[in-house]
Amino acid sequence: MKKYQEQSVLFVEINEAEKYFLDRYLARGLLPNFAKLAKDGAFVVTKIPGFTDDGTPGSRAWRDIMPWVIWPSLYTGLAAKDHGVVAFGQDTAPLQGKCLWDVLDRHGISAGVFGSLQSYPPRNHGQMRFYVPDSLSDDAACFPPEVRPLQEFCVSAARNYSEDFLTHAIEGAKQLLQSPRCGVQAKTLAKLFLQVPREKWYGPQMEADRAFLHSALCVDAFKYLYAKHRPRFATVHMNHIAYSQHRYWRAAEPARFSDELSETDTRFFATAAACNAYEAKHADRIQRAFVYADEILGELLALAGDETLVVVTTALGQEPIDPVHEIHNPVVRLTNEIAFFDAAGLKNYRVYHQMNPDLTINFLEESEAAEAEKIVEAFYVDAGAPTLAGASAEPAPLFTVERIRRQLFCEFRMPVGLYGRTNGVTIRHRNRPSLAFPFGEHVSQHGTNDQSTAQHRDDGWLLIGGKGMKVEALRKEIAVTEVAPAILGLFGLPPEPWQQLNGAPFTVTPR
Repeated sequence: MKKYQEQSVLFVEINEAEKYFLDRYLARGLLPNFAKLAKDGAFVVTKIPGFTDDGTPGSRAWRDIMPWVIWPSLYTGLAAKDHGVVAFGQDTAPLQGKCLWDVLDRHGISAGVFGSLQSYPPRNHGQMRFYVPDSLSDDAACFPPEVRPLQEFCVSAARNYSEDFLTHAIEGAKQLLQSPRCGVQAKTLAKLFLQVPREKWYGPQMEADRAFLHSALCVDAFKYLYAKHRPRFATVHMNHIAYSQHRYWRAAEPARFSDELSETDTRFFATAAACNAYEAKHADRIQRAFVYADEILGELLALAGDETLVVVTTALGQEPIDPVHEIHNPVVRLTNEIAFFDAAGLKNYRVYHQMNPDLTINFLEESEAAEAEKIVEAFYVDAGAPTLAGASAEPAPLFTVERIRRQLFCEFRMPVGLYGRTNGVTIRHRNRPSLAFPFGEHVSQHGTNDQSTAQHRDDGWLLIGGKGMKVEALRKEIAVTEVAPAILGLFGLPPEPWQQLNGAPFTVTPR
């Protein structure tokens, strides 16, 4: 038996998988592989250091519990205020060299990365066996080359989620068929092909299965790369549980929610009874997501072998919100954005969609971003007289804009009362009266009721175990910033200078 410092670690990232549902489905016997890992493993809760719930969803505190903020904290051991990452697509220069895999690579420990959030660009200090960033990256750069077709499809599909997904799905599947070396299985490709007619036949509600497809594609390729290269440390990221919880918590537990229809609901349902009937069809979505994650975990446990520690972690969790009385995600996005921003006078830029409906605009120079900030934040929605916000009030802005160096992070603001309405609505510019766009030509009001019924919360969890090992928890709770130095400790490495570990969270001994 090897010393634990010399063993391998498989790092399984299941974004936002809520402990409430994990415990529920474990109790029902639906998650045998999670139960197997937990039997001789250790379970600890992860917390976001310094987070306080001030009860204001739009506050800075709430923005600090977004996955694109917390996962970098977990990878590096840096608090959000120190790493400075606030949005998808942001320049990750502050993270490079400080992520867990970078540190291990520099110490001569072989590593592989697949889909970890904010991991772009791929890099190698000498021991990186494969590196496939998340699907919301600037481009499809990755290695080794055989996985490039898959990454090109995933990045393209993420950017064209609403309008062009079906076209991209067909073209992507064809491309993957011509590149079988990336590891994607025939059954997964069949599901990808079938997704197109299923959405055409059954309607937009079938879009929810895209999240499952993404996990299937990525896990297939990860298993291929992991088996081929056997790095001592490897990550794989899944998001289908997070997606399912956000959209189907009300469907899973309708009694916890109001019987009233939200503004988004009224676009799709004439009555509360019709809404309830629709929700009932999706009552098992979250359960299916966890069961599927359990199946994947079983495959990964078999692949890992007896002397590999398997770490499953979530970074953060979720809790229910009522879309009638609390904030919810609008099912909209800006479309024809290149024509839109070209007409506005933006130069040397690229647009990247984040989680709908927000977007990031990257520029070559910081000065260009500063000038563009003034242009973009001056767009507003004119719904006629009196204005939507009231005759004497400032018109409703189209974006809330935050600039960080050469990037603009634009939060799309769908004005209340405009869902389903386009006639007589115009996007205008405060400083350029001649600049006007018909609202319906540049705002897509997406055809599925995918409003959020859950929001992020700061409690995550970490489960660590392995076939040949006994792992005991020494603490019930750790800061999310302690995960990286704790993993380094498994390889016999001390915390990095910027990290803090307040005592070992677990011990590992041979069984």
